[in-house]
Amino acid sequence: MKKFIKIPGKDFHPVLRLFLVFLPVALLICGGGYLYYLSQLRFIHEQNRKMEHETVQVGVVSINRSLEYVMQDVQVLYSNTDFRTMLDHPGKTNVDCVAADWIAFAEAKQAYQKIRWIDERGVERLRVNYADDRAYVVPEEKLLDRKGRYFFEDTNALKEGEMYVSPLDLNIENDRIEEPFVPTIRFGMPVFNSKGQKRGILLLNYYADTMLTRFEQLTGIRGNAAWLVNRDGYWLRGPSDPEEFGFMFDRNELSMAVRYPQVWERIRNAKEGQFVTREGLWSFNTLSPLKAGTKTSTGSSEIFSGGQGAHDVSSYKWKVVTLLPTSAYNADLLYWGTKIIGISLALLALFFLGILFMVRLQEMRNQLLLNLEKLVEERTEDLNKVNAVLTQSEARLKSVFENIPDLIWLKDVYGVYLTCNQAFENFFDLEEGAIIGKTDEELPGGRQPEVMRAEEKRIIEEGKPEVMEQWVTNVRTGKRVFFDVIKAPVRMPDGRLIGVLGIARDMTRRKEDEEKLQLAALVYKNSSEAILVTNARNEILAVNPAFERITGYSAAEILGKDPKILNSGRQDKAFYKAMWDTLHEKGVWRGELWNRKKNGEVYAAWLTINVVYNEDGTVRYYVELSDDFTEKKEAEDMIWRQANFDFLTDLPNRRMLLDRLQQETTKVNQSGKKLALLFLDLDNFKDVNDTLGHDMGDKLLMDVARRLMDCVREIDTVSRLGGDEFAVILTELSDLPVAEKIAQDILHSLAQPYRLNGEIAYLSASIGITVYPDDGTGIETLLKNADQALYAAKQAGRNRMSYFTAFMQAAAQNRIRLANDMRIAVFEHQFEMLYQPIVELETGKIHKAEALIRWHHPLRGIVSPAEFISIAEETGLILTISDWAFSEVVREVERWRRRHYAQFQISFNISPTLFQDKPNYADWFSELEKRNMSGEGIVMEITEGVLLVSNRHVIERLAEFHRHGMEIALDDFGTGYSSLSYLKKFDIEYLKIDQAFVRNIGSEPKDMALCEAIIVMAHKLDMKVIAEGIQNDEQKRLLAAAGCDYGQGYLFSEPLTAAEFENLLEHSDGGKS
Repeated sequence: MKKFIKIPGKDFHPVLRLFLVFLPVALLICGGGYLYYLSQLRFIHEQNRKMEHETVQVGVVSINRSLEYVMQDVQVLYSNTDFRTMLDHPGKTNVDCVAADWIAFAEAKQAYQKIRWIDERGVERLRVNYADDRAYVVPEEKLLDRKGRYFFEDTNALKEGEMYVSPLDLNIENDRIEEPFVPTIRFGMPVFNSKGQKRGILLLNYYADTMLTRFEQLTGIRGNAAWLVNRDGYWLRGPSDPEEFGFMFDRNELSMAVRYPQVWERIRNAKEGQFVTREGLWSFNTLSPLKAGTKTSTGSSEIFSGGQGAHDVSSYKWKVVTLLPTSAYNADLLYWGTKIIGISLALLALFFLGILFMVRLQEMRNQLLLNLEKLVEERTEDLNKVNAVLTQSEARLKSVFENIPDLIWLKDVYGVYLTCNQAFENFFDLEEGAIIGKTDEELPGGRQPEVMRAEEKRIIEEGKPEVMEQWVTNVRTGKRVFFDVIKAPVRMPDGRLIGVLGIARDMTRRKEDEEKLQLAALVYKNSSEAILVTNARNEILAVNPAFERITGYSAAEILGKDPKILNSGRQDKAFYKAMWDTLHEKGVWRGELWNRKKNGEVYAAWLTINVVYNEDGTVRYYVELSDDFTEKKEAEDMIWRQANFDFLTDLPNRRMLLDRLQQETTKVNQSGKKLALLFLDLDNFKDVNDTLGHDMGDKLLMDVARRLMDCVREIDTVSRLGGDEFAVILTELSDLPVAEKIAQDILHSLAQPYRLNGEIAYLSASIGITVYPDDGTGIETLLKNADQALYAAKQAGRNRMSYFTAFMQAAAQNRIRLANDMRIAVFEHQFEMLYQPIVELETGKIHKAEALIRWHHPLRGIVSPAEFISIAEETGLILTISDWAFSEVVREVERWRRRHYAQFQISFNISPTLFQDKPNYADWFSELEKRNMSGEGIVMEITEGVLLVSNRHVIERLAEFHRHGMEIALDDFGTGYSSLSYLKKFDIEYLKIDQAFVRNIGSEPKDMALCEAIIVMAHKLDMKVIAEGIQNDEQKRLLAAAGCDYGQGYLFSEPLTAAEFENLLEHSDGGKS
């Protein structure tokens, strides 16, 4: 008989039992509290160590980064274009230019006390000092001879590219320490001109207080002491200003080595570390400020400084030291100690009261258990006897019930499970306890409870068994099984209804076999693929409807025949032999085959042939599946052509060009011959499109493609890259004159007239040529070179060819750099508008000006518009630049019309590309309206090339300018096409005679005659004339005598800033009106 477990300690005295239970727990609480206190102590110390270590690292990084930045600045100054120019030509103009750069540099950096160029003799040639928040050039008479000074001798002895760096000390002027104290490091490099001749040294006095202040800001953020100490223990940044740089004053007491001798000894002899003394937590690390490769004239690594003596770079070290005071290092420990003791006492009190209550409760429980124990023992003995008999009978019945493979279950009349066998439990993956007493609704996995309940009610009502077939899915396991099910009502011997008995047999395999046979028959009959089955003798046994549809043969016509009846003859015997060899070896063959239909049509078929074997390994059947994929093959061919050929001209496209280029370069590498790549662009093709329409443009492109094909050899490749761009690959060239002749033939052919539906168009082309392998061995390099050569041909005047040169590469890189810099210049306001007066020759009054843009590049200085305007037009930046420039001009003309002359005008040069790329000028006209003025103050200057296009955009834009009151000036008249028809066609108010005609009018009668003719013609057409480039009084007199209305040139004034121009108006005779 099972005994109840006795509660330990119930025979002990209650007080002793209380003590025995309470004591271990009390010790555990106290011990745990102490361990937790120690863990908090370690955590606080570890956090403080980690934070101090990070502070030291920040200090090291800060010092190193500051020194690196200074070395970079030395390199920047040495690499400056103006400085290198000055070394070649040290004239006053170049020296002044460098001085201006250095002043801007010093004021921007605010970190360099002096920037000096000392020539090879040791004489200061240029010095810029920085003091009181401004930089200035030291007058020439105050420049000093520095020959013999250690920093000059050491730096001057270095090789090109080497750098001199002095130790950190206080600046000394005139043999005295400068006051207030100026911590200084000198950085220097020898300098050489373009011929490699040494021209002295470049020397910077770095104001090291910037570095030390940043060091102090970054390391002193926790209230700790953060110091920078040299290798002798002197403070470079110490507890206070008077204690720093003690070595400069021979005061040994002003050092960490004297103040903290034992601490300094540990720090001096280690690279980095942390330790604790009575002062607190010390953290330190070592940095080598001069480790960036400095040398003296002897080639050694010694550096001499007036205050510190000689130091070896490898041993010249600084120490970054922090001290976290003991009070801060042990902060919060008292708080945690008090908190842990309080919590421990509270836990002890609570636990003591709980133990006391439990002891009292246990006394009562022990007595109750003694009374129950006796009663349970008597009752248990009686029950065991009855259970022994029932267990034996139940075991026999259960053994039979559990070993039946069918699912068996019994439910009562309410659908509650009374029992089930092991097979039922296994199928639904449930234990017996999870089933008995539950209905189908309550079981996980679900058994279609509504259907089950309806069936059981029907069986109970009819009182007879019922047989059915069911697919059952166990939602819990996902298992799906087909069952034959028998359900029957069950009654007691006295006729009372117990419930419904169910027996289910798994018939899934048989059901699946039946469905597979049905599915195979459906697939065979309805497959879109042709199916053919032959025996081992290759006699056709069966075909499906798809076979009959594809081949045109009926089953009756084909059965018993050999599949050879389908052979098209396109595959030879070797093909079929390889096919049968693969079949016999692997049992399967897949591939493309051309077959012949009954009507003789040949079609492409994709075949899969499988071998079906007997059990003994002999062949039983050959099963062939095939599909007519002729249309698919044709579609693939069409897709390939679309991907590799231009749809309009049927020439290879860029993709095919690259493929051909790869193939041809490989051939050239093997043959040793050359290859030429030509990039071709049609000149002014856009005008044809705009004038005649895109349909005519397409016809012209097809004609161009035909002419190109006529000019090249059969082995060459012509490709259309897109738009009006073409490429030609000339391969197997023994000499370059062949390529040049073909290029000349192309230029000549393309220049012939084009007849387009009754219209005649004239075009020319520009060609860029690069040669493989002379100009490059990579495909991308060839493409880039050809493009650069094409650009050069266009820039040279179009209708010509240009070979690639290395200069083009440099020019292209320069254009890219300028384009990138220009994007920055727009947002950093590097552009400035200048104004050159236009003088009325008869009166000398200034009532007009021309606006001229200038670019102040931060490194290149003034960049000419001739250099950057074309790039701006190519990149589209001309839109943004023009918008800004127009806004500036409107602002100035409004002010000058209001202050000086009510009819004052400014001429504004408008880029030809704006007529195509700028959709409208509403923003410009809005700018005028915003300032409450009409366009009468603006004269739009255009070139002859704009009028030659004469398309709808140009006509509309010029008319729009006139509607807003603006006038039009034709610039550089006589230097371009000078067609007189457009002078009649367009409303033009001013003609500007180019300075090419004005320059020699005093000595060349023909130039004077041309100027007089232009003036007379213009006046007859009611136009005013402005002569450009007037340089002397004789030119002015001759033009005035010829009746020229206005003059412009350096005789009157160079281009001026807005402020300078306004000052000119104030003091000119015609300034007010």
